[in-house]
Amino acid sequence: MSFYIEQRWKSTLLNQVYIIIYSILAAIIGVNYLLFILVIVFVIISMFLQSYLSGSPLGKNIKPQEVLQGKRLYHEPETRSIQMKDKQVMVDFQEQSRFTMYTTIGMFIGLIYFFVLFRYVPDLANFLKLYITDYRIDLFLAFLIYFEGYFAITMLNTMWAVSRIKKLPMVNVPSQYTITDKGIVIKGLVTTKGIAFPLPNETNVNLNEERRFVEIIKEGKRTITKLRFYSKNPKRLYEIIKKYGKIDQQDGQNT
Repeated sequence: MSFYIEQRWKSTLLNQVYIIIYSILAAIIGVNYLLFILVIVFVIISMFLQSYLSGSPLGKNIKPQEVLQGKRLYHEPETRSIQMKDKQVMVDFQEQSRFTMYTTIGMFIGLIYFFVLFRYVPDLANFLKLYITDYRIDLFLAFLIYFEGYFAITMLNTMWAVSRIKKLPMVNVPSQYTITDKGIVIKGLVTTKGIAFPLPNETNVNLNEERRFVEIIKEGKRTITKLRFYSKNPKRLYEIIKKYGKIDQQDGQNT
């Protein structure tokens, strides 16, 4: 999510490309429920594609297989049981949860728009036919306007949600991870990503032994991205990341 907030123009450009592709597809297939299903499928695919292209906000994106070819230094197969013992974790997620609630409201508004107005796209194409005689072009323009409306709703909602929060903390807690001398492989609920060593100079590493985690932190203009590694041995993990990630900083312990 921090990619879309900190680099809004890139995400906007990417969405515009998708909108043009969807509109061309609609003009070729025509207005029917097969098109409706295909568009939903393409939207889902584009979401995963954007997640992949955005890479890691904390370091250079690298294939997990390349990281795993290095010398294994640390492996945590399951972090949830450690996280469950952290009594302050819910406080850390309050702002992020509030932001998610705001964007979820916008998502529902967007879905209502998406489903209700789909049936009126042919009417808009017929109206445009008064000015452009080629029906395929009319259909293309009608769907272009339709998709742009959906995009405008979601974009304006995101901007509103961001304005409600001074600086959005984005805390990502992988369910398991592996660290080698080449980088870090993190596994979430859906995806597995690799982060290459060395880490960027603008990242910091904090250790909290009491709560048993190490965080890699990158602060942007509107977001603070935190990649949190719960660990059975946080001190050892901290030293490994500092040594192999080549973090040039003072000790950020117990923050």
